[in-house]
Amino acid sequence: MKKRVSKYVETAVAAVAAARGLDGADLPEIGIGLPREKAFGDFSSNIAMQLAGRWKDNPRAIGSALKDELDKESDLALVTIDGPGFINMTLDISCWHSRLLDIIGQGAEFATLDYGQGRRVLVEFVSANPTGPLHIGHGRGAAVGDVLARILKRAGFAVDREYYVNDAGNQMMVLGRSLRWRYLELLGHRSGEIPDGYYRGEYLLEMAKELRADQGDDLIVGNVNEEDVVGLEFFTKLAADAILLGIRNDLNLFGVEFEHWTSEKDFFTSGRVDVALADLKKQDVLYEEEGAIWFASSRFGDEKDRVVVRANGVKTYFASDIAYHREKYERGYDLLIDVWGADHHGYVPRLKAAIEALGNEPESFAAILVQLVSLSRSGTPVAMSTRAGEFITLEEVVNEVGKDAARYFFLTRRSDSHLEFDLELAKSKNNDNPVYYAQYAHARICSILRKIEEEGLEIDGTGNSTGASLTLPEELDLIKKLDDFTVVLESAARNLEPHRLTYFLDDLAAQLHSYYNRNRVINEDGKVSGDRLLLITAIRQVINICLTLLGVSSPEKM
Repeated sequence: MKKRVSKYVETAVAAVAAARGLDGADLPEIGIGLPREKAFGDFSSNIAMQLAGRWKDNPRAIGSALKDELDKESDLALVTIDGPGFINMTLDISCWHSRLLDIIGQGAEFATLDYGQGRRVLVEFVSANPTGPLHIGHGRGAAVGDVLARILKRAGFAVDREYYVNDAGNQMMVLGRSLRWRYLELLGHRSGEIPDGYYRGEYLLEMAKELRADQGDDLIVGNVNEEDVVGLEFFTKLAADAILLGIRNDLNLFGVEFEHWTSEKDFFTSGRVDVALADLKKQDVLYEEEGAIWFASSRFGDEKDRVVVRANGVKTYFASDIAYHREKYERGYDLLIDVWGADHHGYVPRLKAAIEALGNEPESFAAILVQLVSLSRSGTPVAMSTRAGEFITLEEVVNEVGKDAARYFFLTRRSDSHLEFDLELAKSKNNDNPVYYAQYAHARICSILRKIEEEGLEIDGTGNSTGASLTLPEELDLIKKLDDFTVVLESAARNLEPHRLTYFLDDLAAQLHSYYNRNRVINEDGKVSGDRLLLITAIRQVINICLTLLGVSSPEKM
């Protein structure tokens, strides 16, 4: 309906411009929003004030001329001018009834948009180092990335999800040494505290026990106090493979799947890092200083230049990241979206600089920064670490509160704001729990529909309901809320903000519960209001679409 009203205003502007002998081209984008007060109507526009400078006229005079044109639209029941020139418009009530029928008619395809126009998008998220299990911070990133991918697909983009496995570099050697130390500890060759800098998690001790049970005590030969490089590679690969399998399982438990899993190590072994650096060299943006090779990222807006090859000849993580993103563009993606932890804030400008230096538009890359999560139980903070090396894993959280609650809770705040995750609230079965509140709205409607079918109740206007009797303010507000879902979805896609869905669903569930508690769909005499049945059917439909986009189930009974 917002687009329809926008078209009416656009037509009115063109007519007034022609009558004044003005050029109707190069006009500002027509903004349509909600009035500052509900009593002013359904939609409002500040176009008269936008045109005042261009047309060198008083905005109220322009607004008055536009009102004369808008009054010709039969769908507009009332047009008024407010304040310095705001144009307020009220649609005829029949338009909202028609929109309700339209929403129902589209069924599961409602809010399937063409905003993306088939452009290819790669959303890379989680990408945790395979050095330990996923923790709840990774879970928040997983929810943000997965739901964003679902939103973009619904909005008309061709979307792939990707996990970048950071399996190269010193961190992997440390992982191998850590597992080797734990294995030797079981054999009695190590004692005391594991060395500083090693991974201390109990998961490595469990892994070492499994390794010993499978392989016995014969993996170490020669002097156990000396590090054998071949043996270290064995321990590194074994640990990384086992941890990556656990990560895959945790993500499956969380309802997240990826089209692609890409190895950082492959970029080094295949020579693709060298190729990327050679490309930058051709662009004359690499230089040598103090034995190291630097990328002149400051030429592209970064605060300083960055090392890509250290003086000892070792390529940096940034170098492999340049090669990785170069390869993403080679695969034909139009937009790259990376979901990172908030500690990567300073990394964004340098990567954008590399993308631009390689000949791509900086706007074709976007980074979403996800803030930390703190755990609480009934408002009391829960320690994230009981002792060095241990932390609360995503698996533990999902097992305690369930996949639905975990996913929903991770999206109840903007990704760039801190999130407090209350475990007891997430498990509660009351209206304070937002996911329960939303799911119960769906189940409540299903219960009504089930009763009508099971009891064969008579429906007023069977097969011919038009919604015409839906005249209560709360009924019209519900229809307007459903209509607004397409705007919310497009906005979430445009701004890369998946939390907008939970905000919308919270409001819709609240409106539905409030309406249900004061109005009957099934009357005391057992007859069903056909128009109200239409309304709750449409509400159920939109709730289901929204929950599905969130990766949350839509229960029919609770």
